[in-house]
Amino acid sequence: MFKSIPLAIGIIIVATGLAQAACPSTVPGSTPEAIAANQQRIICLQEETRQGSQQRIYDMQLQTMQNNMRDLQLQRRLDSLPKFTPPPINPPVFKPN
Repeated sequence: MFKSIPLAIGIIIVATGLAQAACPSTVPGSTPEAIAANQQRIICLQEETRQGSQQRIYDMQLQTMQNNMRDLQLQRRLDSLPKFTPPPINPPVFKPN
């Protein structure tokens, strides 16, 4: 468990870095060119966010399908086990002295 936390943090850092590397950086100023460049950057970031969200949805769906498959396999294994039938219980008979 402790090894998975740094791995998850590393993946998040890499993914964030890739998202920032794919879109242009912020252009300072209020000229029409700077505004247009920043609008393009926002559109790029929104598209990357949409793609990331879509990927997470696919991952969740895949995980759900894998869980369902595992549950079905387990259910089949349980169904294939022989049914236990308890032996009949005969209460002891007490004879009066």
